[in-house]
Parts: sequence; C-alpha cells; structure tokens
Amino acid sequence: MNLDFNILKLFSQGNGLLFLGAVIFILGLLMFLRQIINILNFYAKRSQPLARRMRLDLDQRILFMLISVILALLGTSLLLGGITMRTYVSFTRADQVGSVECLSWNAEEKFMVVSMATIEQGKIKTKQTFSLYGDQWEISAHILKWDPKVNLLGLHTGYRLNQIKGIYLDAEDETKRLHRAYAITPGKDWLWWALSRFDAQLPMVEAVYGNAVSQIAKPGDRFDIFVTTSGLSARRYKSK
Repeated sequence: MNLDFNILKLFSQGNGLLFLGAVIFILGLLMFLRQIINILNFYAKRSQPLARRMRLDLDQRILFMLISVILALLGTSLLLGGITMRTYVSFTRADQVGSVECLSWNAEEKFMVVSMATIEQGKIKTKQTFSLYGDQWEISAHILKWDPKVNLLGLHTGYRLNQIKGIYLDAEDETKRLHRAYAITPGKDWLWWALSRFDAQLPMVEAVYGNAVSQIAKPGDRFDIFVTTSGLSARRYKSK
C-alpha cells in the first residue's frame, strides 16, 4: 500500500516520467547506434555474394532501427512531460491559485501595499507582502496548453505564476512614474521560453502564451485568483 502511494506520488510530481523517459530514450538511442553499426558492417561486406539470410538480417536491422527511433521519440515525449509536471501545475477546470488583498494605497504617490497568497490544491503554499507603484496591482502567468490527444497521457493545461507588479491607468504615468515588479515563482521559466519559440514545430503543443489579471488598488479589497483553460481571472472574495 505504501509502495503504491509512493509510486503514484513520484509520477504525480513528474519524477517518474523523467526517469521512465530517460530510460526509454537511452534504450532507443543505444538500439539505434547498435543497428547503425550493424548496417555499416553489413555494407562493408557487400563485395561478397549476398545470401538470402543476409538480406533478411538487413531487413530486421532496419526494422529494429525504426523501433529504436520510435522509442527515442517516446522517451523524449515522456521527458518533456516530466519536465512540464515539475515546472507547471496542471489543472482541468477553474482552480484557485491565489488571493490578493490591498492593505493600503497612497493616492498622491500612487503607492500600494498588497498581500498575496499562492494556493495549490486548496492549501496556501506561500504568503508575502509587496510594495508596488501604480493604480492597480497585476498578476501574470505563463499558460501551456497541450493538444487534446496528449491529454490521454495525463498531460493537461498547465500554468506557472510569473510576476506581481503595479500598473497605471494613464499611459503617461506608465511611461514616467516609478515601477516595481516581483517574481512570484523564482527562477527563469526556460521551458516556456523554449516552447514559445518552437511550439509551431511541436504538434503536441496547442498554445503557449502569457496572461495577466489586474484590479484597482482599494484598501480592504480582496480578490481570489483563479486559472481556467482561457487564463487568469479575479473574483471578489465572498466570506462563507
């Protein structure tokens, strides 16, 4: 029972897919190299009479080479899936990913203090306080949508919270006034950076894009942040 739980936990975190993908990829690569060497050895003896058995051996080696390519591609897909599961949080509906409350706002300086909590699976993961400049606070995220056929492998639309910052309603203020931005999830999102440039060459990726939601700074206002298949949304908090 405990073993089954650990295995499921391992795969749910993406570690299992990474391990399985690496094993299959290496296996496919070794098979491919082995068949290349065999085929080269075969043609090195082409001056000799080609017996029927040798022709059959060549056909089998080509078949094994194709199988090795398929294994390598499958391993690559599993590796990508594992990396995604470790980098992104999967969701299939409207899931709450955070909450933001404006603690104070100075209208003259257009300076606000907000408290933000990130939420995963209904539980608070982090809670921080940020000092921002602007008329509104804004939260951005990276969204990764897989092709529906890939959902059969357990890969669903994923998100990664990116930044919280202040923005101005007036374009001139946006150009001239102070700005502050903070990373919600630390570190550069290399996966999103790569997929956003090569998604056209990857049939398993449907869309990769950035998305943001913002609200006016008003002390006491609290909004719950949700992510859906279309992006982020902010809903005013209602006490239960």
